[in-house]
Amino acid sequence: MNEDYYNGQVLRFRAFRMKCRISLAELSQASGVSIQRISKIELMDCPVTPYVVELLTRAIEIVLLRRSAAAALNVAKYREQMGHLFEPVSEWEMIADE
Repeated sequence: MNEDYYNGQVLRFRAFRMKCRISLAELSQASGVSIQRISKIELMDCPVTPYVVELLTRAIEIVLLRRSAAAALNVAKYREQMGHLFEPVSEWEMIADE
């Protein structure tokens, strides 16, 4: 393990990922890099190649863009339903809508 880790040092990448609440699983799915390897990279327990840097930085952007698109879709759905949110509805109807 890299000596810097023992001094409480991690890559800024990890701090950014955590601040944005991006899970290792999300990042792994978007990058194709295993959860274990990403964790080792963040903790500086594994060498970082330019290729891995490219994969992981692109993956963070993918996750953030997916979230942004999902948020926009949810806002649109909200605006559609806004006038009906406090009307009773069958739970079965809610499940069928998903």
